Amino acid sequence: GYGGPAPAYSGQSDPAATGQRPGMVTAAGIIGIVWGALGLLFGLLALTVAFSLFGGLYGLLILISVILSGALLFAGIQVMQGKSPRLLLLISYVAIGVNVLTMIWAATQGAGIFSGLLGFIIPGIVVFLLLNAQSKQYYASRGITY
Repeated sequence: GYGGPAPAYSGQSDPAATGQRPGMVTAAGIIGIVWGALGLLFGLLALTVAFSLFGGLYGLLILISVILSGALLFAGIQVMQGKSPRLLLLISYVAIGVNVLTMIWAATQGAGIFSGLLGFIIPGIVVFLLLNAQSKQYYASRGITY
């Protein structure tokens, strides 16, 4: 049957024990860098349009998103350098919150929220990657708690 225990991990040694960065940590760092860079690029372009077309509140939300994108880029680079993922995790939480506010605002203005879903899902993936057991073990083995 399928009720038996999972087979033991064999072959290569545990990445946390060897000090190698697990794939999930690498993925979280890369997503932070790529998503941050894209957010900066498109956010700066959208900023001028947002203030002129939609007014102050939406412009402010876009400005916050641009700042978050820059912070995501920075935090993603830190993770790739082996530093604590705390900043990347925190920024991902804030990005989820800001994106929820932006989607609510867009919905009240009659705009579609589909484009906002990606901005909600991507930081969620980063949180998931950083909170899994393998990532936590890797950082714990380096004396980093978050």
